[in-house]
Amino acid sequence: MTPENREVVDRLASEYALGTLRGPARRRFERWRASTAFVDQRCRFWEEQLMDLAKDLKPVQPPAHVWPAIQRRLNLTTRQAALRRIRSFALAASVVLVVGAAALLYWRSLPAIRPTAVATISAKSGEHLWELEVLGADRLVARAANLPARPPGFDYELWALPAGGAPVSLGVLPAAGASSRALTAIQKQALARSTQVAVSIEPLGGSPTGQPTGAVLYVAPLHTPS
Repeated sequence: MTPENREVVDRLASEYALGTLRGPARRRFERWRASTAFVDQRCRFWEEQLMDLAKDLKPVQPPAHVWPAIQRRLNLTTRQAALRRIRSFALAASVVLVVGAAALLYWRSLPAIRPTAVATISAKSGEHLWELEVLGADRLVARAANLPARPPGFDYELWALPAGGAPVSLGVLPAAGASSRALTAIQKQALARSTQVAVSIEPLGGSPTGQPTGAVLYVAPLHTPS
């Protein structure tokens, strides 16, 4: 995914969270979010930002007698009162729209989360099998490409290879599509000391011992993206 595509995803995710992305475009984006881990991650980021802004808004409820007193003082008819209520709602909606637009501009000014480390796991033929990204310092995204058929009852497991230490499991790799998972403190430390990752074949659900038990099929360099 190019930087330009990431910026498009980030813009659409912010509009989706704000609610300004509507109609067929919103439905297409929802399908994209359901099938792409990076899109889902950006949506959750903006939803959390919106939630944080909403926490700071403290609604104030006026006493019940205020509006009737205003009606009596101004001698409003029922129809006039209804019109004024409609105008009040319209004004409130305009204020919400302005605040929302300002929030969207603010969100767009924030930097997108960039990968801090990436790896491409390939077959000997050069065909890409998985694309890996470490987002920030605490999330691993793995995208499956053209995978060989797995033996029945087995999974592919990803390992960090820290210098001078034993392999550390980074979890089972997806057989199709993408997966996204939070990294533990041990996994983050292992990745920080690793220049390579490896893939082994393991029983379903991953190695039962915490170390590779099956054949190590692939080894790939882990590097900081340019």
